[in-house]
Amino acid sequence: MHARWWTIPALATLTALGAHASLQQQGLPIGTEAPDFRLETLDGKVVELSKLRGKPVFIDFWATWCGPCRRALPHTQKLAEKYGKDAHILAINLKEDPETVREFLQKHNYTFTVPMDINGEVATAYRVRGIPHFVLLDAQGKVQFVQIGYGPGIERKFEVELQKAIRQSSR
Repeated sequence: MHARWWTIPALATLTALGAHASLQQQGLPIGTEAPDFRLETLDGKVVELSKLRGKPVFIDFWATWCGPCRRALPHTQKLAEKYGKDAHILAINLKEDPETVREFLQKHNYTFTVPMDINGEVATAYRVRGIPHFVLLDAQGKVQFVQIGYGPGIERKFEVELQKAIRQSSR
């Protein structure tokens, strides 16, 4: 009887620890070279990651139907306005119709660059399993910071990490 009582809490604890460890492993490892990509933006321009070297790149993977993404986008807009001269701010939309995205951006007055990952290939290369998913690359294209999900206060962490990447790129 006692063995069964201890078995259930032990299994629950191990399951929770395993799930937590699994969540921590998602995304690209810090310090690795970011996979190159070439995506078309809503305005018909092409963004090619390898051509953005020399400045940090902040990437926000998102979709219009995602509640946490919608809460994070105003902060992505603020980063674009504040640091757009010193860093590339990309809000990569996942698998949505361009007209839906265009209407959403106009409604909210967002002006950041929106590459369209229509097939989800870039998201797969970046190991995106849930959105929003944020990746900060240094000026040499290496992963400096990854954040999966959004919660109040995380925008300060984004800004601190972006400022650090900008300082390092100007050395």
